[in-house]
Order: sequence, then C-alpha cells, then structure tokens
Amino acid sequence: MMSDTIVAPATPPGYGGISIVRISGNLSTALTKQICKRELSFSNRRPALSSVYNSAGKIIDNAVFTFFKKPHSYTGEDVLEISCHGNPIVVDQIVSTVCGFGARLAAPGEFTKRAFLNGKMDLVQAESVSKLIGSRSVEAANINSKILSGSLSKKLNTIRESIVGVLAELEFEFDISENESLAPNLITKSYNIINNNMLSCKNLIDSYASGLLFNRGARVVIYGNPNVGKSTLLNALLEKDRAITSETPGTTRDTVDANIVLGGVPVTLIDTAGIRNASSGVEFAGIKRSYDEIKNADLLINVVTGENDVDKNAQTRKTVIVFNKTDLVAPPERLGDVVPVSALLGDGVSHLKSVIKNKLISKNSQASDTTLTTMRQKTAIISCKNSLGESLKYLNKDAPELEIVAYELRDSINHIDTLMGKTTVDDILNKVFSGFCVGK
Repeated sequence: MMSDTIVAPATPPGYGGISIVRISGNLSTALTKQICKRELSFSNRRPALSSVYNSAGKIIDNAVFTFFKKPHSYTGEDVLEISCHGNPIVVDQIVSTVCGFGARLAAPGEFTKRAFLNGKMDLVQAESVSKLIGSRSVEAANINSKILSGSLSKKLNTIRESIVGVLAELEFEFDISENESLAPNLITKSYNIINNNMLSCKNLIDSYASGLLFNRGARVVIYGNPNVGKSTLLNALLEKDRAITSETPGTTRDTVDANIVLGGVPVTLIDTAGIRNASSGVEFAGIKRSYDEIKNADLLINVVTGENDVDKNAQTRKTVIVFNKTDLVAPPERLGDVVPVSALLGDGVSHLKSVIKNKLISKNSQASDTTLTTMRQKTAIISCKNSLGESLKYLNKDAPELEIVAYELRDSINHIDTLMGKTTVDDILNKVFSGFCVGK
C-alpha cells in the first residue's frame, strides 16, 4: 500500500566500505527518533551523523542520515537514506530495527513503482531503471541511461501528439462542415501525417533487435571436430586461460562459457565438445549439449584445420569459418572466405574479433537513445502501427468513413498511453516491476 513506509537495502549484499538502507514514506523522519534515541534536525539533502540503536538500545553502527523531502526525491515521498558500514550483519540489523518500529520490507521494484505512481517517471523510464542496473557494457548503459532521462518517452509523445492533432482536426472539420465530404487537401494532409507516424513506429520496431542485442547480449558458439583448437581459440579470444587445453582429442567433454564485450555487445563465448561419434555416455552427453548450443546460438564459429573439417551445412549468415593452426600450415585458397588464425600464438585473433563484431552488429543495429528494449514496448508499438494502418484504409477512399478512422486513431493513441503507463492495469505493473531488485 502507498500509505506504508517501506525499507530495504539499496546496495548489493556483501562486504564493502559503505552500504545504504533506503526508507520511503511518511514515517521516514519519525523513525529516526526511535533508532537514534534522539531528534535529528533534518535539512533537505544535508547529511547528519548519528549512532544507530536496535530495539534493545544497543548501538548497531555509526551512520550518516540523508533526508530527501517530498516531492523532490526518487519516489516522490519523504525518503531517508542511512549510509552505514558495508557489512551485511549491520545492514540486516538496521533493516530489522526499522521494520520493528513500523516500516515494512519493500517488495522488488517498489521504490521505482512508487516513483512511477507519484509521477516522477513514466512506465518506459521505469523499465529502463532495471535495464540500466543490469547493463553489461558501456553502450548498453548509455542506451538505458538516455531512456531513463526521457529520450524514448519524448519520441513516443511526439508520435502521440501528432496523431491527436490529426484526430482533432478531422473531427472538427467533419462536425462543422456543411458539405457531406471533407476537403481533399485535409484528407491528403491527414494521410501523409498518419503515414509518417507509421514509418516512425516501424523504425522503433526495427530498433528492438539492437536493443535486445546490447542488453541481452549474444551467444557465440565455438564448434568443430576434436583437436582443432577450439579451447585454445576461446582462451585466445578471452586473452586468458579459461578452458583446459590438450593435444589429446576429446579433452573438452562439456560446454565451457565465458563473457567478453565486442563493439559494445556483451558476448557469451561457448566452447563445445568436439563433434564426433561418442565413445562413452559422458562424451555423448557433452556432444548432445554441443548440438543444443549450436541450435540456439546467435553466431557460430566453425573451427577447422583442413578442408575435411568444414561444416558443409554451415549457414554463412550466422557462421564464421576459422582456419586454425596457421603456425603449422597455411589455409588452402579454395576454402574461400575464412579467417586464418593461430590461436596458440594469437595471430589473427584481433581480426577475428572484428569479424565477429561485424557479424553481430548490422548497419541497422547501432546503439540509439530511442531504442526499444522490452518485448512489451515492441508489442505496443506494433499494435499502434497496425491501428494507424487500419485508419488509412478507411481514410483513403472517395467517401472516407470518418467514424472508423477516428476509432482506429484513438486505438493507436491508447496503445501509446498504455505503453507509457498513462492508462494501465495492476497486472501490467506487477509484471514490469517483478524483475527489479528489492532496493530499487
């Protein structure tokens, strides 16, 4: 309930120099009299130092108290942040004590949910908070930070206002017109504006692929026959030893994964067991898992050391053929478009990284501050675009059916409003905020 005062750690669990306990609600300042055993004189955003006591009157810690007066706070409510020493025992004691004096533990995402409900941000901005926290690259963090600042919301509002303008003008002219038909120039003008908004929607829909790529990352699977140097290549790409290597075929019995960032894209590299007829149950299980990873990969790296190693079924769109062990033998010219490397010596590995990056990031997959980052956003914009398309069907006639045009335009506006949280229902809100951490 919004009337409750909530509390939760705002910093990750574990040990550190400082941890922060966040309190939001009407009891934020009143609670300090009980946990500090004295009145604290608060000024907005000016810290105060005090000891913190548990319910038995024993000192838990010495902490800094910072007060944020509503509505000029993250949640739009009175917010108190307690900066204590970064020990989970200390944090737990402070949270438990605050709860004992009338607050309750915050649900996942509840601070941000309150910020949304109090008009501090729209739903698109709220979604970006979780995305920003989970960003695995600088580019992803930049995308989500700009969305949080309102860049995507501004674009959506521009589309909405444009549609509202067309709807208002059509309805006004239809209501006051003494003629049975609308002026041709108005029909043409309205058609062009609606069509331009459809194009804007299409561009946003197309941006989802890059939003997914930069936020979720890509799975790149290294596969091939035994003893072609897959594990050595993984280590070379990582520039550290992650996988065990050996001259003995079949050393890798299971998949091994590791993370790097290429061109701003978080990449999970997966080393697989060599593809061959299994000699044991354990090896069979490893090879089966390899095939599963190959099936679900965003990009494949087929490692070969000779013509007979090349996967004849490789789809060039999502496969990079790497000729390894160039320190021992040169790749045959007839193999065509391959990337020659010596994973052992590191030769050609930088070039391979560039090839992988270019395969993952198409010309249309560049990072943008108006990129859709969730399936909920994509679905809403698709629905908006479809409604605009339906309106054009009934506008582009000799006798436009204005009532249907108006209905479809209102429907497109409603999809944007739902996306931004202007009109929404609890189950949508619960789904959006359920994936948040407790302290956010």
